[in-house]
Amino acid sequence: MKQLWGHSLFKAIVAYLFYLLLSGFWSDPFDWFLLGQKFTIAVYILCFIAITHYLVHWNSALYERMLQTCILFAALAATVSLVSFYREHDFPSQRLVPIGSLTNINEFSNVYGILAILAMGFALKVDKLQHKTPFLLAVAVFIAIAWFGQSRTAFTSLIIALVLTGDLVLNKRKGLYVVALIVLAGSLVLIFPDVIEQAVLRGQGLRPLIWSTAWDQALTAPLLGHGLISPVAIHVDGRAFETIHNAYLQIFWIAGSVGVLLFLVLLVIAFRRAWIWSRQHQDFTIFSMLLFATCVMTTGVDTLIDRPRDQWMLFWFPLALLLAYQSLSPRLLPGSTRGAQADSDQSSGNPA
Repeated sequence: MKQLWGHSLFKAIVAYLFYLLLSGFWSDPFDWFLLGQKFTIAVYILCFIAITHYLVHWNSALYERMLQTCILFAALAATVSLVSFYREHDFPSQRLVPIGSLTNINEFSNVYGILAILAMGFALKVDKLQHKTPFLLAVAVFIAIAWFGQSRTAFTSLIIALVLTGDLVLNKRKGLYVVALIVLAGSLVLIFPDVIEQAVLRGQGLRPLIWSTAWDQALTAPLLGHGLISPVAIHVDGRAFETIHNAYLQIFWIAGSVGVLLFLVLLVIAFRRAWIWSRQHQDFTIFSMLLFATCVMTTGVDTLIDRPRDQWMLFWFPLALLLAYQSLSPRLLPGSTRGAQADSDQSSGNPA
């Protein structure tokens, strides 16, 4: 925990969460119970970061194997969702609704997008084709979820993040990697034009009107915002919306310019730290995860202090990984010779 408290990124996270909780005191109406709920969730977020930090430092190789196992199980679940849904619905024009506890396809695409970037990171780390293949297949399945789910922002952001990951990591066969991703995306467009047609027919929806109305409301309290527990009430086209569908605008509405500034400081520190670590270790997975998150948040993820849902995987998980791996000794990084020897000593009962 001392390493966490001394980290500038962790301090920025704490400052941001503290200010959002503080804004709850000028919410209208004020409710101790709702504020207590948000406080509890903020504690959960910090505990999640601390537990991730502990697990990585306890046994980083085991933690990565756990991540790999989760990715492959998630890919299997995604495949089951694709097959089971289109057995009963028109393929491919019907918008995919995956199996799971998340509420809509965009949330699924966000979570699977993060897993796709992780899977690509693991695929780029290994040399043998038999080790690469399961993760590359997982990436393809996760891309398919975003495509057939017509999650336009998630799909575009994912392709950008994956191209960036390979372009920064690979020295040889870089062009082949980029071409392969472009061919995959292009094939989806050419083979399944119905998906494009349905996505275009949906248009921009009501988001621009929601954003415009929310912006006007936010300008009535531009400095400190309306407060964390103030209910959002956006009335557009005869319908009432309780979310703004844009994380940055939601922060401005809730916490004003001060909250936006704190959040931007948090992002700047996170990207800077992720870039430095990525350059040092030639592993740009976390940097690409942050890029994917910041892009997706332009059309969704309405609040970052909420019960464990897609925003935890999308935003808090990359930050937790960054804090854990950046403070990890190079000899303990998975794949290093001394790290492997330390794991071997630990498993045999010998002190490292």
